[in-house]
Amino acid sequence: MLKRSLAAVLASSVLAAAQAPSTTYRTIPSLTPQIDAAPSLVPAIYDPTAPNAQAICPGYKASNVVNTTQGFTADLTIAGPACSAYGNDIADLTLAVEYQAKQRLSVKIYPRHLAPHNTSLYILPAFLTPEPSGDGSTTAATSDLSFTWSNEPSFQFKVSRVSNGEEIFSTYGYKIVFEDQFLELVTNMVKDYNVYGLAENIHDFRLGNNFTQTFYAADSGNPIDGNLYGTHPFYVETRYKDGASSLSHGVYARNAHGQEWLLRNRTITYRTIGGSFDLYFLSGPKPTDVIAQYQNGIVGLPALQMYWTFGFHQCRWGYENWTVLQEVVDGYANAGIQLEVIWNDIDYMNQYRDFTNGELNYPVGPGQEFLARLHAAGQHYVPIIDSNIYAENPSNASDAYEPFQRGAAMGAFIRNPGTGDFYYGDNWPGFSVWTDFLVPQGQEFWTYECSDWHSRIPYDGIWIDLSEASSFCVGSCGDGRLDQNPVHPPFKLPGEYLNVDYEFPEAFNITNATEASSLSAASASQSSANAAISTPAIVTTTQARTLPTPGVRNLDFPPYALNNLFDGHALVKNSIAPNATHNDALNTTEYEMHNLYGHQISNATYHALLQVFPGRRPFTVGRSTFAGSGNFTSHWGGDNNSKWGSMYLAIAQMFTFAMAGIPMFGVDTCGFSHNTDMELCARWMEMDAFMPFYRNHNVFASVAQEAYRWGSVAEATRRVMNIRYSLLTYMYTLFYYAHNEGETVMRALQWEFPDDASLAAVDNQFMLGPSLLITPVLQPLVTTVKGVFPGVAEGTIWYDYYTLQPLDVAAGENKTLDAPLEHINVHIRGGSILPMQVPGNTTETTKNNPYELTIALDKDGAATGSLYLDDGVSIAPNATKLIHLSYASDTLTTSLSGSYHSAAPLANITIAGVPSLPSGIDLSIAGQPCEAAAVTLVHGAGVLYLSGLEEFTPGGAWEGEMVLRFSF
Repeated sequence: MLKRSLAAVLASSVLAAAQAPSTTYRTIPSLTPQIDAAPSLVPAIYDPTAPNAQAICPGYKASNVVNTTQGFTADLTIAGPACSAYGNDIADLTLAVEYQAKQRLSVKIYPRHLAPHNTSLYILPAFLTPEPSGDGSTTAATSDLSFTWSNEPSFQFKVSRVSNGEEIFSTYGYKIVFEDQFLELVTNMVKDYNVYGLAENIHDFRLGNNFTQTFYAADSGNPIDGNLYGTHPFYVETRYKDGASSLSHGVYARNAHGQEWLLRNRTITYRTIGGSFDLYFLSGPKPTDVIAQYQNGIVGLPALQMYWTFGFHQCRWGYENWTVLQEVVDGYANAGIQLEVIWNDIDYMNQYRDFTNGELNYPVGPGQEFLARLHAAGQHYVPIIDSNIYAENPSNASDAYEPFQRGAAMGAFIRNPGTGDFYYGDNWPGFSVWTDFLVPQGQEFWTYECSDWHSRIPYDGIWIDLSEASSFCVGSCGDGRLDQNPVHPPFKLPGEYLNVDYEFPEAFNITNATEASSLSAASASQSSANAAISTPAIVTTTQARTLPTPGVRNLDFPPYALNNLFDGHALVKNSIAPNATHNDALNTTEYEMHNLYGHQISNATYHALLQVFPGRRPFTVGRSTFAGSGNFTSHWGGDNNSKWGSMYLAIAQMFTFAMAGIPMFGVDTCGFSHNTDMELCARWMEMDAFMPFYRNHNVFASVAQEAYRWGSVAEATRRVMNIRYSLLTYMYTLFYYAHNEGETVMRALQWEFPDDASLAAVDNQFMLGPSLLITPVLQPLVTTVKGVFPGVAEGTIWYDYYTLQPLDVAAGENKTLDAPLEHINVHIRGGSILPMQVPGNTTETTKNNPYELTIALDKDGAATGSLYLDDGVSIAPNATKLIHLSYASDTLTTSLSGSYHSAAPLANITIAGVPSLPSGIDLSIAGQPCEAAAVTLVHGAGVLYLSGLEEFTPGGAWEGEMVLRFSF
């Protein structure tokens, strides 16, 4: 019945789309696709005529070395005639080497003579992203790392470990290239190296040695191996030594310009179209050490999120009105599935204009009533805000748009250098402008609009989209044309007449063979109708490689053509053009700032929400991010697909953002684009229940995919959601350590077991903190799944989460596990103590429910864990509490620090790995003995169950230190 029901839904959507136009969108003039035409370029990495800078450039010679307390400086002078490979050579450079901390070495190379007007061309300002400085005490003699260099045949350098002399970065045999629009250095790599990171990418976790990472923020969905939203020029390399040990180190290149990293067989080549070499080397030696050093010492620690944000979130592009939102909220409640947050995509806006509500579908009055009910139920609301601001039609008084008027009066928008007026690109509402966050009025404008809108629609957080920043035309296409506003984007939208972009769910032809055959005819009929209405093709020209011009920088078409994924590869495609200019004193251009726009708007939103909610942790979710964005925002994986492959690659994407310092990460569960089906959605809901940011979201032209739509998905979701909500306090504690110490929340197996070379490329399993191993099903039509269980050779015990029975698995075995549709395999690592709570229908009710402890003993009969408590909301809570839990020698003890009061009692303790029922127990709390006879003890299959502890903790589980001793 479930499959036939899905088939009926699909058939009706296909036939309806073929028979009648959509009424979702207003009828307005459409821009011709030609407005997005740009010359077609050949990316340098694919251009056989592109210069080889290593072959033609002279490199530099070092001189005038001046030693400092923590390192040295030197002059670098070009060693021969300028090569002008992809720009104008900078003849005189400065080298600055600084031992900043025992584990961190800084190497900077930048132009020696910087005039004030061109500083930003080369030096990334510290106010945009953190720039670390030295600790004042580390020297070459006390550092983990050493820097050596040579002038033969030209300047080259290497960074090595002091402990064993191993080179971790070496440009020996290659030249430094430094031009105004092109920088290059090459490092030698060991054979078959293991490199991870360089977010954002959709790729396997281990990047391999035949991969090019392009960094140029793009509104590009989820392309495999193409540039997309974020820029995090940081990687970790792990080298396995003898099969039983490893050493890891990190490299961060602090540069925001468009850039590429060419991972090849025995080298990595780093190229950027501007800026400077601002390199940081981290000694590790474990991968988790490197990640913590990167966050603690360089980009900053991630923000601590509010407790409620760890609940389940539901969104869709296509919720037509407040009534539909209420129906979705009720649908989850009626199905007995937790729902913490309901979201709005752009449907709520008045003609897609930020900070507005549509008068017909999302009027303010009924919205306030809906939100009052939602908040009374302990639930929350998060709407989307796009990164563009609609530019009103000056010829039509009824088109007045106050946010544009206010921002224009303040001069708060980016400008077109050709006219001096604002830069008018195109987006959902029509011709639009973008806020300039380099000047104070940009923040002032943004804060006012966020506050003013909240006074009408009391939202709880903000979702920032299109922050690459995305524009649907080339250049300032609205100049002289604002009287045409509002205009329709230069393409048909999903769901519009004869443009459904319909696709059956993956494997639908197998799981629903009969229905698929009949539906194919309807789909073919629609395709025929589509073909009858042609869309004008974009006419482009082919532009040869731009040649460097002395004294001139070509911003829109730089001589080095990046492998930008859009058709034609030009940087002016689908984004604000590089020559767009900011209002700061340096007239900084988007050429310098493009990869930072999403970082800036998320930062501005964070500070705006500090005004909206004084003292409360802001909740923002941004699409485009940069190094350091985790200080103030979370991130979702963008416009993924309802495909099994997208689900699988989400795990690697999650790992890279854990490395980047943005642990509050998740993907659109069940997929955003195309159609999911019952099986894919069930498996995806199960997997993402263990990701920090857990949201179901899809496009309106696809089938509805709320978890209650299918009976099997609803049952799978109920089961796994109860696990998630019971573990909220564990997850929140992991975030406390991420926020304070740079620890990871989601973890690769390779990080937890760094000396096991067999785990180097494992990205089909993951760990939540140090204690839980998740093995999701990542393919259709199966009822088993295979997984590895590290550490068994050294005595690690893995317990089934549901039965608490130890897993019978051999060292190195790829174990086959039962995985019926409503089940996801979860295992607890021996040696863990999991603080848990009875799951409620919201995070707030869960937080007030009784505590439970699950203890999984290791081979020595020991375990540890911790629990962090605060009010879950405040930036600076009035009170906190940290509880350390330890089990050893048949005794459980707790130690407490802090004064936060949680009224929930401790109800139960479950201990796995206990061979028999104890003959007696001694229990004391806050130094006072308790009547142990009141505690119920049950033992079976190696598991000891204690209940009845509420009697001893009526004032709260953690009001006094506890000692629980067993006698055997």
